[in-house]
Amino acid sequence: MLYEDIRQGCTKYHQNESAYDGAYDLYIKAKNPAKWDNPEELDYAEVDRLVDFLNKWRTRMPSNPDNITRLLNNLRSEVPLLNTLQNKTLLDVKFDEITDNGKSVSQLIAECFNGIANTQRYESVGTSKILHVAINPKLFVIWDREIQSDYVLDGTGRDYAHEFLPGMQEIANRAVKQVEEQEKLSRAAAIQSFTDHCEKNNSLAKIIDEYNFSV
Repeated sequence: MLYEDIRQGCTKYHQNESAYDGAYDLYIKAKNPAKWDNPEELDYAEVDRLVDFLNKWRTRMPSNPDNITRLLNNLRSEVPLLNTLQNKTLLDVKFDEITDNGKSVSQLIAECFNGIANTQRYESVGTSKILHVAINPKLFVIWDREIQSDYVLDGTGRDYAHEFLPGMQEIANRAVKQVEEQEKLSRAAAIQSFTDHCEKNNSLAKIIDEYNFSV
């Protein structure tokens, strides 16, 4: 069943991708949450640390000073909008909900995604990682080129926000429902069971990425 496949994919990921685990853990510990909560305080050093992490995750993002400065400027513009979604999770977000700026959640994510991705070259994979680690690891799911191909997506901000994330939400909800039925758990306990099963106690959004990566 799907929920078993997700748990097995998570286990397989952590058995085989220890280098990714190490870089992820180090970045989460090193980042300064206060600067991301207050994007006007983001600085070169914080973005340099982010780019270093991305490249440890094989993103191949240019790490020259000009690119880091451009990325810093883009993040200062887009992060305030993305921060309005900090209290959302993959399971409870309503993508058609209208935000305070008059756009749907999907539209907001797509536009911010493109704003960040259009730094030096279009960084579709790197941007999904930025949204996950820097903004909200409970909402944003990471993708890579192979995952994009598996789901027949082009890798644009629109694909990410209007197709990929809703698709991952559907998968996550279906898996949680299966756990409720098969293991006789409440919805909250079923959701928690995925994190409890994960060696690193990661969010369900991260576990879905590990499943996608491993299948």
